[in-house]
Amino acid sequence: MEIRVLSRVDIERAVDAAAAVDAMRVAFGELSGGQAVVPVRGHLESRRGITLLMPAFLEGSGGLGAKIVSVFPGNVSAGQPPIQGAIILLDAETGRTRALLDGTSLTEIRTAAGSGLATELLADPAADVLAVFGAGAQGRAHIELLAACRPLREIRIVSVPPEGAEELAAALTARAASLVPPEGGTPPRIRAAATPAEALDGAGLVVTATTSETPVFSPELLEPGAHINAIGAFQPHTREIPEEIVTRARVIVDQREAIWEEAGDLIIPVEKGIVGRDVIDAELGEIVNGQSPGGRGGHDFTLFKSVGNAAQDVAIAETALSRAEDLGLGAVVPF
Repeated sequence: MEIRVLSRVDIERAVDAAAAVDAMRVAFGELSGGQAVVPVRGHLESRRGITLLMPAFLEGSGGLGAKIVSVFPGNVSAGQPPIQGAIILLDAETGRTRALLDGTSLTEIRTAAGSGLATELLADPAADVLAVFGAGAQGRAHIELLAACRPLREIRIVSVPPEGAEELAAALTARAASLVPPEGGTPPRIRAAATPAEALDGAGLVVTATTSETPVFSPELLEPGAHINAIGAFQPHTREIPEEIVTRARVIVDQREAIWEEAGDLIIPVEKGIVGRDVIDAELGEIVNGQSPGGRGGHDFTLFKSVGNAAQDVAIAETALSRAEDLGLGAVVPF
């Protein structure tokens, strides 16, 4: 028996932004359509971080697999990615191991692609200024994917410490010509923002991708009509979004069950009695499946809150494997 092993380089060659967003359309559609079997992920805490165990079966598309991913924030000081992991794909008919894929790159791509899909379905189509909180791997991945999905005039990055934003802005500016949609366009201006107020001034698109345990901006700073992709906080005691924004936004989530287990951005306002669980208007997959409309729906803002889901991992891994097989990428090894 043989399996295909795909590295980060293989995956980045195999999966472009459009394919990644389409994979998320499948993942969220099946998740909300009752075609995905996705247990709430297991948490294993160790001295330096958390390891998450994430299996999923997508009945509609036939994807079966699991991701093991570790989140070790201290890795940054050692020059290593804070998020590392692997995805195993299995044959849905026999259980045979089909492939082993780099989970770090796929996590970056699928998380950004989920936000890309949410932005497509919820944000003002004319919004062209992006504010990104967080200069790590997810901040970079979101900038790259969103720039490939829509024309962006300006991208502002804010981080703690500020040097991270400055370094990322410089690195992206050096290749700004590549940060345009496939149909072409003018490269965006990319710069570090010294404060949240500077980052949010006129920004119709916002990404929060930090490890902060408290809101990363004040509510009065948010541009009217803005769309937020909140993907950084994934524990009940952590949050990035002010509760005042939660009360005024149309709140869309990846999966209700997982949100009420992990998403402090919503759990904390509910525990305070500020909002009820009905603050969630829809799952993203319900919009994909036509059960709920897109857009703001009369609210001041739109907020997509995601804690990440194994359905996303299996869907993006299936896409990567299929394309890699077509292109002859990766290493095929005995197993």
